[in-house]
Amino acid sequence: MTNKGVEKKPSETALIAALRRYLAYKEYSNEKFGPDYLANIFLPSHFRFFLKIKKIRLNTKNKLDKFIPGGKEYMIARTAYFDGHFVDALKNNVPQIVLLGAGYDSRAYRFTELNQGTQIFELDAAPTQDRKKKCLKKAWLTVPQHIKLVPINFNEDTLGDVLEEAGYKNREKTLFIWEGVTYYLDAKSVDAVLEFVSHSAHSENTIAFDYTVSISEENIQDHYGVKEFAQTMKDHHGDEELTFSIDDDEIVSFLDNKNLTMIDHMNNEEIESSYLLNEKGLLLGPITGHFRFVFASKTQSRR
Repeated sequence: MTNKGVEKKPSETALIAALRRYLAYKEYSNEKFGPDYLANIFLPSHFRFFLKIKKIRLNTKNKLDKFIPGGKEYMIARTAYFDGHFVDALKNNVPQIVLLGAGYDSRAYRFTELNQGTQIFELDAAPTQDRKKKCLKKAWLTVPQHIKLVPINFNEDTLGDVLEEAGYKNREKTLFIWEGVTYYLDAKSVDAVLEFVSHSAHSENTIAFDYTVSISEENIQDHYGVKEFAQTMKDHHGDEELTFSIDDDEIVSFLDNKNLTMIDHMNNEEIESSYLLNEKGLLLGPITGHFRFVFASKTQSRR
């Protein structure tokens, strides 16, 4: 999923993401803030045992919040954002959805009743994917025929070749979801994925992804939680280091250089106001300040 070292073992950050989604589900248990009722099946058995205790869940949440301020809020918003694109694609009978770096994503299973024939490809590093298969089997969840789990190393494999071998049809309309991945890749790997989307045969292909903006050491204190986030990744996830970012306000030109057109973009404040207001209109809390969402499509050729 990320650098070469991560290919040797299941992703730790994917596991933390599943833990975050589980804690949100237990805290809120609603579709807006805690929809992932399957997140717990991907946690180690001792996690599941101890997290049944409310006090331990609270202590775990507080510890995670200390390591990455705004991480809880960002995960809630991120889940909702990509859930929305996934559900829209199913409701509109988009023939294919490709999850790039799927991790322990549960959308294909949570929303299976909405699927009227969409083929879903879940791509990720083999160790993470192998563990995911074991977790699904242990939870008595059968992987339906319309879901294909496809191993890939984004820094070494060619996306087109991997997808073609898995049965991907280049001429069919596709939504690509790239959640929680870009910041762990090198620039060459990011370019390769975006160029594959922009050069695919169908004219209406789209991609939704998140990314981080570039922040200098001098300005890092101006962005909530970013200093702690960077230090936590360095101290505890050294083999999943952060390597890619986009300069703030450069997303349009960045996409344009990849022959992609921005449909929608959200900065941290827009993410908060769109996904983190409770029923009283109060903000759950700020997200870690360098995250952004973007939804883009192939640039239509001009005649």
